[in-house]
Amino acid sequence: MKWITIGDIHGRDNWKSIAFEQYDKIIFMGDYVDGREELDELNNLIEIIELKKAFPDKVVLLIGNHDIQYYWYSLKRLRIYKEQYAFDYQRLFQENENLFQLTYFEHGHLWIHAGITMRWIQFMQTMEHDFTDYTTEQLATRLNQLLDMRCKDLFSVGKARGGDLVGGPFWADVSELKASPAPFHQVVGHNKVIEPSHWEFERGSIRFTDCLTHCNGCWVFYPNERTWDVEIIGNNK
Repeated sequence: MKWITIGDIHGRDNWKSIAFEQYDKIIFMGDYVDGREELDELNNLIEIIELKKAFPDKVVLLIGNHDIQYYWYSLKRLRIYKEQYAFDYQRLFQENENLFQLTYFEHGHLWIHAGITMRWIQFMQTMEHDFTDYTTEQLATRLNQLLDMRCKDLFSVGKARGGDLVGGPFWADVSELKASPAPFHQVVGHNKVIEPSHWEFERGSIRFTDCLTHCNGCWVFYPNERTWDVEIIGNNK
């Protein structure tokens, strides 16, 4: 088996160069929009949605903070907000809401846009969401349920990103992830890196994928061997 993780694309179409028949799972990390003005990101998003419809079990579409501002309730409107496309983005996300999810868990790893910290889990306990006895898989399922319920606590923003709470799964900053790591294996986007990178600690690890601004590298996972590698796709136009 062979899986590929595609970091935040922000309108880029380098994902199209992937030989899809080579992969058993294709995971998009969210943030499909709010890229450079010259990119045709509206049609790019439509094509990604059509890919998911054509291969519903093979393609996973996570949702990112740039996506939720056009439909889901957010505590923070981003600096980049494209008024001219807002209606079309909103329509696409609303009409295809069932195709997107907050988390994906399989083979001991949690894919999620920005990541989860222990501090955010503790914050959620104060908001009457107690995950203390949850396995990582149960946590992933519950977070997807909370997204369906429009739980505003999912969208908390920490000081590192201009908020006054704790960075949640849409907004966790790399400084928060490393200061208060959750004890499981995560694959995240959101935090820009020069190339696919990872950080390991005693009870878990974090793999960072948001590198397509700088390079064309994507994390590739081999579930049977539990090993990872980096592959280069297309170009980063």
